[in-house]
Amino acid sequence: MVGVIDRCPTGIVGFDRLCQGGFVRNSDNLIVGGPGSGKSTFLLQFLWNGATQFGENGLYCSFEPDIVETLNDGMSYGWDFSKLSGEGKIKFMRFSPQTSIEELKAELTKMISQSSIKRICFDPISVLALNFSDQGKIRQTIFELSSLMKRMKVTTVFVDESLEGDLDGGKDGDWTKTDILRFLSDSVTVFYESGIAGVGDRAVRISKMRRTAHERKAVGMKISGKGVDIAGGAEVSQEPVAEAPVKSEPVVQGAQAPAV
Repeated sequence: MVGVIDRCPTGIVGFDRLCQGGFVRNSDNLIVGGPGSGKSTFLLQFLWNGATQFGENGLYCSFEPDIVETLNDGMSYGWDFSKLSGEGKIKFMRFSPQTSIEELKAELTKMISQSSIKRICFDPISVLALNFSDQGKIRQTIFELSSLMKRMKVTTVFVDESLEGDLDGGKDGDWTKTDILRFLSDSVTVFYESGIAGVGDRAVRISKMRRTAHERKAVGMKISGKGVDIAGGAEVSQEPVAEAPVKSEPVVQGAQAPAV
């Protein structure tokens, strides 16, 4: 059928203009970039806007040791996640990189089901891969995690760390452990630590987004006191995009998972 694709707006106006209104709803999306490129700020803003502007509960999953730092980062932009967490609108969970995929899936299933989660972020997924030396195991783990998010019908954003010089696939075809996400994900957005043509101090480029007539060139971006600020870019056509048939799958039910 041909129709308007249901979107999950980020609430970051410059970004949503680049991709016909936001991520495709219930899709898996990958953010790739180096340290300081604005990835984590984008995730927090995506969750904050979801809860405060669109009434969508969110979940932030971290594989780093300290979630308190994440909360402090949010406060620097005026985002009081402690308040939203107390209201049940945003949940934070920390997982050890040694967590098995079975444990990870069980905890996520409980939290998503019990808290009516619609948006979920993983930051950074590359830390989880450090626990595996076998490339096949890494791919299987990421595939299972991605598949679960699809079944649970949530819009997911994964973050993968890459140095700016390696964003196009590394040297001599040497891909990183988590590059399978570039193929599994419905969209890939690259964040750069440097600006372009004097516009912003950073840049962003959507390299792919399925079922979307998105802007393909890099556009300027900066981090302001209000979070990520992306240059408007070209006006992208809002014409309907052919929508592929979607196979209906049951939502997995579970009990409440403890948030950290």
